[in-house]
Amino acid sequence: MPSRCLFKTCLLVLLAILTVTIPGRVAHAKGLEETSSQPCLEVGKVIEAAKSLPLGDSFGVVSSLLVEESASAGVRLTAFEENQSFVYAVGSITPPAGSPTGSNEQESHARLIRRIIILKPSTFIVDDEVRDVTSNKPVDWCLSSLEAPKISMRGGRVGSDQSEVYWQTVMPRKFVARVAVIPDKPLGSTYQAIETATEKVPDGIRFIHVLSFQDRGSHVPSTRIILNEAKDQILLTLMNEGKTFRLALPPPDVGAGTIAIPSKGGKSVLEDRPLASGILPHGPEGAHLLDLWDSDYRGSKPPLWDIGRPANELMKLVNEGAIPRCRVIDLCCGSGTDAIFLANKGFDVTGIDIAPTALSQARRKAAAAGVHVHWLYADVLAPPNLEPFDFIYDRGCYHVVRNQNLAAYLETLRLLSHPETRFLLLASRSAEIEANTANSGVSEEEIRFDFLKLFDLESLREITLESNKEGGTQPPGWSALFKRKDPK
Repeated sequence: MPSRCLFKTCLLVLLAILTVTIPGRVAHAKGLEETSSQPCLEVGKVIEAAKSLPLGDSFGVVSSLLVEESASAGVRLTAFEENQSFVYAVGSITPPAGSPTGSNEQESHARLIRRIIILKPSTFIVDDEVRDVTSNKPVDWCLSSLEAPKISMRGGRVGSDQSEVYWQTVMPRKFVARVAVIPDKPLGSTYQAIETATEKVPDGIRFIHVLSFQDRGSHVPSTRIILNEAKDQILLTLMNEGKTFRLALPPPDVGAGTIAIPSKGGKSVLEDRPLASGILPHGPEGAHLLDLWDSDYRGSKPPLWDIGRPANELMKLVNEGAIPRCRVIDLCCGSGTDAIFLANKGFDVTGIDIAPTALSQARRKAAAAGVHVHWLYADVLAPPNLEPFDFIYDRGCYHVVRNQNLAAYLETLRLLSHPETRFLLLASRSAEIEANTANSGVSEEEIRFDFLKLFDLESLREITLESNKEGGTQPPGWSALFKRKDPK
């Protein structure tokens, strides 16, 4: 079986403005408008997040950089992952009134999407995509603080009593900057370093900043940034304190992108692999589970269920024309053999798994085969928002996650299907001899009880599940083909 798979709206009226001119640029002295599409970031929250990283689960404090608790229902966290080397999170805000009701539609109409990548121990990449930009309306980005910031050519620094934050502006390439003073009695004044994009774009604009945190008086961080713009993504290389990070970042609404951490000795700290497309298990227990699921693919031999060829039942249905070319998702796709087979047959394929090593193997295999598959690093029990598919394929996922969270799995099937969606399930069958053992598979009665509320059953047959176990008997299994019911 395969392994398992913002923002604070700035509603401030500037009562006084201190204009700071950047050499070679024209300072723009304009008050902030009350708009739900202006990204703002609080220095205090950046410092809090940096200090929390060594303590374990950073989900709450990193989420605060994306989602304001008192914000409208249109604000939502869409991706989160905490790794030994980095933290990754994405959040979005949709129009508060008149927005679509469906979650997929809400995401497509989001005005502002923020991606945060924290490269441990203390380097932050803040990637803000502002949408629905009109040609006659400037777009601002701001960094707010209790102390006055100092602005340089492409960034600056600001401190607190014990800490300092340095920032560099990666995008946009053309902007003007100023410092705004905001009287805030009885607390005293607060400040904002404001950047106004001067580039004209048809649909939206992207602000990318790199921030470094340090204790006041300690060594000033030196971060070298190399930016390359590809057709559909930003290629970003950061070199900091002897460590190199390489990121490929499409717009946050297009995809998650990839990350790699090479080492000087030739052995990678982290091989090039996808970033999270959904909210992954987190905290100590979540980190343990992620490592456990991924470890199956890090050994010298593939796991038993990774047979290196497409499953017989899948090939039979496709080759006989029972499943015509369509949009398909492979749940818990592992190293991608079945997904690549479908892509070779002309299907539009998405593969989802919670093991990044498996997905890295899958990407290499797809490239060698000359086919395209949309790989997603996500949990099938908490998938990202996706348009429904015409065909859902599951080989070995259901009988594993059934005892973990059956309700979440069935909800995933509901979200990813539409009336007439076909669903092929290959699952372990509980045999008499295994009836009282753990993880012994599922019975016909369980399959019917679990799925027949949502699907019509077209066929159900006893089969043998293929494995790569040498000299051993192959495990008993089920092949079940369903069609999604029409709720009407």
